Amino acid sequence: MKEFEDIRSIIEDVIENLNMKRKLNISRIFNCWEEIVGTEISKKAKPIKVTGGVLRVSVTTSTWANELSLMSGQLIEKINSFIGEEVVKRIRFKIDL
Repeated sequence: MKEFEDIRSIIEDVIENLNMKRKLNISRIFNCWEEIVGTEISKKAKPIKVTGGVLRVSVTTSTWANELSLMSGQLIEKINSFIGEEVVKRIRFKIDL
């Protein structure tokens, strides 16, 4: 008789077979943004998209763009640490939130 597999292991196998793990990890940036960067920053900045290791973030003002640009190394470290792999190499800020 065949043994039952844990549903989690089945889902993980499907995700790996479809090469979706990286895409799911990137989606966690958007779903967990406030948890990653904190409440104050999340009120002033929102992630837009990730392309080729570059995270594009919309900010409310040029002052915030400048401030977050100075913190970009720390933000990249926080994001990648939260995700568990290096998905963000650079951050670009756009004023239009």
